[in-house]
Amino acid sequence: MRVISKLTWAVFMLPLLWACGDLEQPPIVQQTPASISSPPSAIVLTGEDEEEVVVFNVTQANFGTQMEVTYVIQMDAPGNNFANAADLGSSTSTVIEVKASEINRRAISRGIVGGETGPMEFRVRAVPSRTLSALVGAPVSIAVTTFADAVALRNLFLVGEATARGWDNNANNPALFRDPENTDLYVYSGFFNAGGFKVLENLGAWQPQYGTNDGSTISVNRGDGDDPDVFSVPTAGYYTFTFDLSTETFSLEPIADVPATFETVGIIGSATAEGWDASTAMNQLAFDKHIYYLTATLGDGEMKFRANDDWGVNWGTNSAISGKATQDGPNIPVEPGTYKIWFNSLDGRFLKIEQ
Repeated sequence: MRVISKLTWAVFMLPLLWACGDLEQPPIVQQTPASISSPPSAIVLTGEDEEEVVVFNVTQANFGTQMEVTYVIQMDAPGNNFANAADLGSSTSTVIEVKASEINRRAISRGIVGGETGPMEFRVRAVPSRTLSALVGAPVSIAVTTFADAVALRNLFLVGEATARGWDNNANNPALFRDPENTDLYVYSGFFNAGGFKVLENLGAWQPQYGTNDGSTISVNRGDGDDPDVFSVPTAGYYTFTFDLSTETFSLEPIADVPATFETVGIIGSATAEGWDASTAMNQLAFDKHIYYLTATLGDGEMKFRANDDWGVNWGTNSAISGKATQDGPNIPVEPGTYKIWFNSLDGRFLKIEQ
C-alpha cells in the first residue's frame, strides 16, 4: 500500500509540474530618460535684457506608467560628471525656460571668465511624481559665451601637511574666509600642524596653486609655470593666516588666547529647514573644533549661527555671502539656493559657497 500511495502522489503532482513549466515571466518595464531636443551648438549671452530666457525643448521620459514628471535642466563643467550640477530651471512640460542671467552666473562660477566662451555640459533630469528614481539623460556639450557683469567670487582652500586634509586636494578641504568688502582679502584663524601648506583655487585641481618663494609675498602657478614653495608653520598651534591678493602679501601670526569650543553650532532662521524654531546642526571639523561646515538648501529669508541650541551665544551680520558675524548681530540675509557653509566659532567668520 505504501508503494501504491507514492505512485499515486507522483501521478497527482505531474500536471502541477507541467503547469509550472508553462508560467510566463513578468515583462520588464523599459524606462527611457529625457534628453534635450536639437540642442544648440552655442549659447551667446549678452546681458542686454534682464528678462532674457533660453528655451530648452526636451523629449518625454518614460517611466513605464503614466504620471506627472518634472523636467530639470542641469549644467556643469565638462568632465565633472555633474558632481557639481547646477539646476537652471524646471517645468512639468517639455518646454523649459531658463533665465539667461542664471546660465551666465553659473557658467562663470564653473570657470568661464566673464566675456569669454567655453564649453559647458547640459542634461535633463526627469523627476517622477511617484516613488521612483529620477532618470538623467545623456549630457550634451554646448559652447557658452558669458557676459562680464556677473561678479565671480573666488573661493580658496587649504592643502598640505599643516592642515586638516594633508595633501589630498579634494577631501572637503577647509575654505579661507573671504572679506565681504575686499574680495581679494582672505583670513583664516585656526589650528595648524607644524609643516607646510598651500592654497588652491579649485578642489580636485592643483592649479591655480598659491604659495611663496621668498617667505613674504604670494606666488602663484596658474597652470603655465612652476609650482611655488609652501607657506611654513614653525610649530603646531593656532594662527591667523591673512592672505591678500590685492597686495600679493600674506602673514601668519600666532593667536595668544584661544577661546573654548562649543558642543554644537547650528544655523537657524526663516531661510533654514527648521525656521526660527530649532537649529540645524553643522558638522564639526575634528582637526580644529572651532571650524564647522554644512551643505544645506536655503530658502528666501534670513539666518544666524548659534551655539548649543540656545540664544545665549549667537552670531549675525548684514552681509549675505561672507563676513565676520558678531554676538547678537543682525540677521544674515539669504537668497534661495544650495550652499556649502563654513563657519569659524573662533572669530565669527563665515562663508557660503553656492553649489
